[in-house]
Amino acid sequence: MTLNSANTLQRAGAIDRRRLIMLAPGAAAAMAVAASGSAFAASAIKSGDVTITPLSDGHLSLPEAMFAPAVKTEARRAAFAKAGQKGPQIKSPLNVTLIETGASKILVDVGSGTRFMDTAGKLGDALGAAGIDADTITHVVYTHAHPDHIWGTLDDFDEVSFANAKYYIGEQEWNFWMAKDVLTKLPKERHGFAVGAQRNLNAVKDRITTIKPGGELLPGVHVLDTAGHTPGHISLEVGGGSDKVVVLGDALTHPVISFQHPDWRPATDQIPERAVTTRKALLDKLAADNSRIIGYHLPTPGSGRVMRKGGGYAFAPLS
Repeated sequence: MTLNSANTLQRAGAIDRRRLIMLAPGAAAAMAVAASGSAFAASAIKSGDVTITPLSDGHLSLPEAMFAPAVKTEARRAAFAKAGQKGPQIKSPLNVTLIETGASKILVDVGSGTRFMDTAGKLGDALGAAGIDADTITHVVYTHAHPDHIWGTLDDFDEVSFANAKYYIGEQEWNFWMAKDVLTKLPKERHGFAVGAQRNLNAVKDRITTIKPGGELLPGVHVLDTAGHTPGHISLEVGGGSDKVVVLGDALTHPVISFQHPDWRPATDQIPERAVTTRKALLDKLAADNSRIIGYHLPTPGSGRVMRKGGGYAFAPLS
């Protein structure tokens, strides 16, 4: 057997294994239910000739104290009540964003994969329901390297989920997670985050490009500095003027807490002071610009606007 024929067989095997995953009952059911395409079209947003669509990766179930551990329980639970949430575990949606512009299909984050939480890792089903073949994704942009955003880089067979894509991550984010001494910069309970980040980033290291905020990733797609949640967190601004859409990642993560209480500090923010500054600046700018937004953890499908309300801000879902 020649090297070329061996490589051909290896690629064929990889494709067959990916198809095997896609034919799992959940994915097949999702594709059947959404055969008309209505589930995909319902939440799509247009910005000029660009189509921006949130796709669900499922959800996380998180202890309510994680959202603001320093805040009194009564105040925190009152905020959750405003959002229609109660109980010791809070359901946090996962909204991966697909940007289609020209011949490019850009995924902003890739979800959790199947190794983080049982309720997450559903992006493959969502893509199938939308009629999107994983092999047609041309670009993947990581807002940051937390598990629910990056662990979907690899599938159940440790093969790259989006084999034909170019990958991008903020330079500062890459430098933080890939540093040899990263474990010394994290509490022990977050060491698994670093191990997972390095495993997934190393899998695409030969096809990844580090980027800096302020630049243009593709025509009409700009990179914003929204650090604080992680050291190199970025967001994307698509389009311009009143037509633009800002894909926020985890810069704003809860429809009440992030908007009405931007000073509260979630346990997941790695640089809390910077995250507070980022939230306040974003809220002011997004409200002033009347920009449409997509938040990774905002209520499904994650799209809305920032409105001024009572001297503060509120999240207004898109109708």
